[in-house]
Amino acid sequence: MEVVDSERVRACFDGGRPDIAALWELCVLFEWPDRAAAVDGIAAWLGPADGLSVLDLACGTGFPAIELAARGYDMTCSDGSDLMLEHFRANAARAGADLDAAQVLWHDLGEFYGRTFDVVMCRGGGSYLYAGTWDKDAEPDPAALSEAIGQFAAMVRPGGRLYLDIMHADDLARREPARTEHPPVSIGGRVVRLSETTVNHVESGTRTWRSTLVVDGSAYEFERRSHHMDHPALVEMLTGAGLTDVRPEAIPGEHYQVFTARRPEL
Repeated sequence: MEVVDSERVRACFDGGRPDIAALWELCVLFEWPDRAAAVDGIAAWLGPADGLSVLDLACGTGFPAIELAARGYDMTCSDGSDLMLEHFRANAARAGADLDAAQVLWHDLGEFYGRTFDVVMCRGGGSYLYAGTWDKDAEPDPAALSEAIGQFAAMVRPGGRLYLDIMHADDLARREPARTEHPPVSIGGRVVRLSETTVNHVESGTRTWRSTLVVDGSAYEFERRSHHMDHPALVEMLTGAGLTDVRPEAIPGEHYQVFTARRPEL
């Protein structure tokens, strides 16, 4: 059994019942086993750090924003989840990073920041697909998703770029439930197991993600619903938001399919 020697992961299980942010830390552990390689790939796409302003508007628990800040990038970070931000701040402190994150909902981005950025990022397997659904048991509203993408585009300066990811096409096309059983790991002396099941409801445009996290025999259940959208629909939505040069990118180290786009110069 692999022993995970990561303070940021161990800390997820020191406070009692693991929360959704602890679950996400485990997902990052399994989906990005070589974080440095992923940060290398993202940094290569970003280009030189000097003078480049980057907004990570779904920063989660801090990967890769904290690592990019350590490489000299001017990172501005936000997330809508207070639990994610609690872990983000703890992780930034552990890394010695002078980096904070604000709690901002996507429809408030323009009012909150009052500026645009050279690069806007939204990573994590299609975080934007949870627009309007993450913290409440609500049916995904296409209008909320369209508004979120529109806000993302509006935060990109003219001539700037957007970077976001989405599940791979084969995963989105699957009609039967997809179950992933991750290998057990030892974290801080605890035996931790994680299994995930995703179900595409193509007809209704929704997707369900169910996770079971077992820590020393105690099971914790999580479920989130999101929008279901394929790659052509994403391209259409980004184009409809006024972005150009929308394309899939192969970014070394990334787990999901990355799409990038550009906001036209004025």
